[in-house]
Amino acid sequence: MSRKLIVTKEAEADILNGYLSYEEKQEGIGLRFMGEIEEAFDRILPNPFLYQEVEAGIRRAVTHTFPYLVFYTFDEQTVQILAVIHGSQDPAYINERLGA
Repeated sequence: MSRKLIVTKEAEADILNGYLSYEEKQEGIGLRFMGEIEEAFDRILPNPFLYQEVEAGIRRAVTHTFPYLVFYTFDEQTVQILAVIHGSQDPAYINERLGA
């Protein structure tokens, strides 16, 4: 059974901000960032148990090249991306974003 991927508006904004930040530094890097985020989604979707649970029901995937964390929840039918946050963010900010 395939799960449906749902990306929250907040996570979409995170991804766009990351893209714009990298593109501002060097053209083309933003596209590489987007590709890496898509690869993370592709790893999560078929096997959401792959990554560590960091809060009750919330798991965290780490991207390979860019220092970003992908926070998500899932059930039998969906994987919901809650946030895509730079790893240098203050843990208090991350907890606030996740409602923890």
